Amino acid sequence: MYKTTLDGKVLMTISCPMETGVYKKTEEFVPTEVAVADNGDFFIADGYGAQYVLHYNADGKLLSYFGGRGTETKNLDNAHGVCIDKRQGTTSLLVTDRTRNCFKRFDMNGNLKEIIQLPGACVCRPVIHKDHIYAAVLRSPSLDKAGSGFVTILDKDNKVVSNIGGTAPVYSNGVLAPMAQNEKILLNPHDVCVDDDENLYVAQWASGKVYPYKFTRV
Repeated sequence: MYKTTLDGKVLMTISCPMETGVYKKTEEFVPTEVAVADNGDFFIADGYGAQYVLHYNADGKLLSYFGGRGTETKNLDNAHGVCIDKRQGTTSLLVTDRTRNCFKRFDMNGNLKEIIQLPGACVCRPVIHKDHIYAAVLRSPSLDKAGSGFVTILDKDNKVVSNIGGTAPVYSNGVLAPMAQNEKILLNPHDVCVDDDENLYVAQWASGKVYPYKFTRV
């Protein structure tokens, strides 16, 4: 991973953290996203590698790591994204657990605090805009079904309020029913972005080389 200036000058290089003892070779480190805290600390999600979230200080010193493959709730599988969440008054980390159809909330020390279940949704990275979480759902209800994606939107209480191209969210006794694509608006959406006018942009992977789609708020 590289830290650069806006014109491309490399300021810092983060290589495979062999000192952790969890990597046997450098090729196992395949990071997918970085989240930067207000103090300059940053968190790397090794989402295509060993599935750890690695915490570094602003100078690039490794401080801790958490997650990793496994069967416990604290473990991760396809930790594709990480972001810093301040919506509820305290600062925490939201991490994707795509294979298990959920986001996991950790405190800034890597302790698991909440699991946001999204049954049927193989989610990509969480994107926070104001009080909402936006996320591309690469496929549904599992990674085996190509061309089955949609976009999901969650409110401040982490409840799904809308699915673009997907089934309407239905809760029963607080439990969300499995979701799936119900309109082929999107194939394999892989990321989203929200602008200041609340327009939503969706980029896709392996979807016929289409340009990002723009959805306007109504």
